[in-house]
Amino acid sequence: MGKRLPKTLVVATNPPVPELAATVSAGKHPRVDYLELAAHFRRQHVDYGIVRPQRLVQHLEQMLRMDLRLAARVAWLVRREGYEAVVSLSERVGIPLALLLPRAVRHLVIFHHGMSAQKLRLIRALKLQYHWDVTVAISQAEAKGMQRALNIEPQRMIALHTPVDTSFYRPAIGATTATVVQSLGLSHRDYPTFIQAMRRLPHIPCHLRVGSSWVSGAGGHEREQLPANISLELFVPIDQLRLCYLQSRIVVVPIRPTTQWSAGCTSVQAAQAMGRPVVATRRPGLAEYVIENETALLVEPGNAEQMAAAIATLWDNPQRAEQMGRAGRALMNERFAFDQWMQHMTGLVEWMMDCPIRAVNAGKTGSVA
Repeated sequence: MGKRLPKTLVVATNPPVPELAATVSAGKHPRVDYLELAAHFRRQHVDYGIVRPQRLVQHLEQMLRMDLRLAARVAWLVRREGYEAVVSLSERVGIPLALLLPRAVRHLVIFHHGMSAQKLRLIRALKLQYHWDVTVAISQAEAKGMQRALNIEPQRMIALHTPVDTSFYRPAIGATTATVVQSLGLSHRDYPTFIQAMRRLPHIPCHLRVGSSWVSGAGGHEREQLPANISLELFVPIDQLRLCYLQSRIVVVPIRPTTQWSAGCTSVQAAQAMGRPVVATRRPGLAEYVIENETALLVEPGNAEQMAAAIATLWDNPQRAEQMGRAGRALMNERFAFDQWMQHMTGLVEWMMDCPIRAVNAGKTGSVA
């Protein structure tokens, strides 16, 4: 008999998506982390579907960027159902849960914005880092930064890059002719710089696809006058994304220089998995999702001249662009495939269950180098 699976609750921070599992099975949606983890632990995941509308609390949550109602419901479920472990797939719920979960319940939390000064101050003030058994950052740079800032034991501060479904995002045989430069997404995008770059390249057609299934808000392009070579579409459903990538000779991921160091990583991963070369803004976390000059060209934040030059370099050298696309596909298969991520995550939960319970007053051994 295999090792007993701990009774684990997987917590996602998104609204429920009807028939999502069936859509994934039908090949119309990439694999989803919380569905895969819940299936592994033979449990149902929970998401915003279990919270009740409360206007004042919702307003507070938006200000704090924390899911207080979801955390409260999860803590109640854990006590009622006797869960042994909780996997929080975002710090939005993981931070408030640090104060609500019974200490005997093991807790792994994934940070997507770990270098936020506001979050770091709050965590230090309440010593929340000593309530988590495993803290995961989505880049090595962020893991090192959080470890230094929060004095977390190295073995409990883990870097684990987000995965990409390389079966869903894959080059197609007899693919659609790639005829445009394309930029997609919404989170922390620097579209003004991208638009300025494309103004310098009036002979290159461009599709700008501003939207996201996960976040809402302005894209930064609204006050820009688009040149004639840019066509705009505000949202592309996920089942049409593959066609967008297939149409792209180059995928550009322009990112604002904020503390969201890994913003844009999913777009960079999908583009490379589809065999497309990437031009992206150089950020400490995002740079770990490419191999510079082999799968992507990186440019400095806000530098439209550099971005235009990088785009022109690949546009004018289709052989190099194709070679970089093949290298990107190989990189995603070798280092970022979904099954590898699943092995790491389930291994972390098993390791967490075997470790001594984390002492709330731990971490008094001095700052981490």
